Amino acid sequence: MSHFTISELLKRYPKILAECAVYEPLSRISGVNLHPTLFTSPLIYKNHPNHDDLKGVYESYLRIAEKYGLPILLTAPTWRLDHERIGDAGVSRGINSDAVDFMVSLKEEFSPTVPVVVGALVGPRNDCYRADLALSSDESYRFHSAQLNELVNSKADLILAQTMPAVSEAHGIARLCSELDHPYVLSFCTGVDGRVLDGKALNEAFCEIDEDENVVRRPEGYFVNCTHPNFHLGSYDPGQLGRLIGIQANGSSKDVCDLDGKSETVADDLKSWSEAMGLFHRDYDVKVLGGCCGTSAQHLEALADLPSIV
Repeated sequence: MSHFTISELLKRYPKILAECAVYEPLSRISGVNLHPTLFTSPLIYKNHPNHDDLKGVYESYLRIAEKYGLPILLTAPTWRLDHERIGDAGVSRGINSDAVDFMVSLKEEFSPTVPVVVGALVGPRNDCYRADLALSSDESYRFHSAQLNELVNSKADLILAQTMPAVSEAHGIARLCSELDHPYVLSFCTGVDGRVLDGKALNEAFCEIDEDENVVRRPEGYFVNCTHPNFHLGSYDPGQLGRLIGIQANGSSKDVCDLDGKSETVADDLKSWSEAMGLFHRDYDVKVLGGCCGTSAQHLEALADLPSIV
């Protein structure tokens, strides 16, 4: 089986897809029961009654990548699989590795003709929309150590630290991934002002981590997620975001903090969303395009159909 890195694909392709929402499509399927704290993760096991539903969401994204001949980043559902939640839920201590194995097996079974990067997610310890609850760099380094040590020894091609509400917690993960010498990407939640939720400008956040002498292995690049492209189009000049390689955008242009806790899916019309994503892709040279809250296979197909930058 061929392995691909994000850095290789960024050099070879003008556009790379990333998955859209997984939790929301599953939550709309009648009879699907998601775990209250681990969400979609337990569905990786074949004996779970909704195992095929989880596979179906990922396969829908793979089919779109195949249709358009584009590489895609798919991530194992490990976002909330830190040692505290695993212990409280009473599930297998090996669930992180099992989740990556699930994704690798799905890739092998599907046998895609396009490159597929298998990523593994790491989420913040606390609420991803509460920067005041984020860990310090040292706390983050200690807290995320158990999960990251398991993930770097799995078959994951990439670590994606996602929904980071503050630079401090992302910084601790960068220090740890650097020591473990594994490819990784850091992804921030941002507000309507285009800043990380702790108030720091994205370009300043990137520099803080990239220029730290303790981060010997820099991130492959940075993402933003749980956000909307319009928040950044009006906040930065393209040259300020040279290290931004990806966006997994919300389907809605509302403030992410206002969307938190909504029971129904909130999304703008697909045409205006895809047009904004196209502008961001073209003007800011952001190559990895995917979705977050309020998105689906329709959104991924709209991204796949966008004109690629030359």
